[in-house]
Amino acid sequence: MKFTYDSIPLFKEGCQFNQNSPKDLLQYAIAGLLYMPAHRTQIVDEIIAGLHPCCSSICLDLEDSIGDGTVHQAESQLFETLDKLNQALETGQLDFDSLPLIFIRVRSSKQFNQMLEHSSPDIFRLVSGFNFPKFDSTTAAAYLQVFDNFSKRTNQTFYIMPILESESIMKKNTRMEELLFISELLKPYTEKVLNIRVGATDFSNIFGIRRNVHQTIYDVKLIADCLTDILNIFSADYICSGPVWEYFNSQFQDGNWAHGLKKELELDKLNGFIGKTCIHPSQLSLIAENNIVSLEDYQDALTILNSNQQQIGVSKGYKENRMNEMKPHSKWAKKIIQLATVYGIAEGDNSLKS
Repeated sequence: MKFTYDSIPLFKEGCQFNQNSPKDLLQYAIAGLLYMPAHRTQIVDEIIAGLHPCCSSICLDLEDSIGDGTVHQAESQLFETLDKLNQALETGQLDFDSLPLIFIRVRSSKQFNQMLEHSSPDIFRLVSGFNFPKFDSTTAAAYLQVFDNFSKRTNQTFYIMPILESESIMKKNTRMEELLFISELLKPYTEKVLNIRVGATDFSNIFGIRRNVHQTIYDVKLIADCLTDILNIFSADYICSGPVWEYFNSQFQDGNWAHGLKKELELDKLNGFIGKTCIHPSQLSLIAENNIVSLEDYQDALTILNSNQQQIGVSKGYKENRMNEMKPHSKWAKKIIQLATVYGIAEGDNSLKS
């Protein structure tokens, strides 16, 4: 997989990557994780045809996007999809390096366990990992136990992406206890956690709130407060992915959906989110383009990381218009280099234009 763009000229392209690339790179490469209901039958055809530009990752969903009465049907179709992908790879219809990263959002630890017990690990050889919904103090240990048991059956590396979206995380009186519990529980799994994900739709539903196309999630103070706490606890050690944007392109939509998404992406980046949950292919390119690094940021990051901190503590930036402090900006600089490696470097400024 490699990101390509139609609208942004690049100073340097991003790198090629696949599910076997190092975790330090893959955690930045999720971009817009495109959710697809697992009972869909056309998924393999769409991947082979390359219908979705900038689609670096997909999530085959067994939870909210399918009905309660269709779980077994969706599981059967999921296995058929994975089998078809394996066959397409073997027959040369698909190239391994062009495949998006594939994840499965399970429904519960019980469903996760039953699904794994009734299948061979080989069927999951093109799967990069599993998403765990409603990940909190009542469910987390069970998810991780099932994951541990499965990992012992295979030599393949799988990742996990916990989704923080429960009421106990949203509600202020239980939030910090929940987040600190989860943080401690995940410490032995640091190398397995690819992203921490958030469920802003579930959070909003607790209060009967829904933002319109002109409003970002940061305008909803109740939710923004919770997202801030999640970032505070997790973003120093993990990549945290931004919440879903519910609007997308259609024959009935004007450009407001894109304007709103760009506005929210800008605030995602400012607050520390990288990537975003994606529910429509029209969102993918904007989410990926938001991660392209400007030439100014790239040059400043190189200067910071290559400096002799024994001799230099501060310097002018690439455009001589801002300060670079070698120690306080070092973690930012490392992040910029990783993003540049994956998404590329723009010739000019890369702020998304409204």
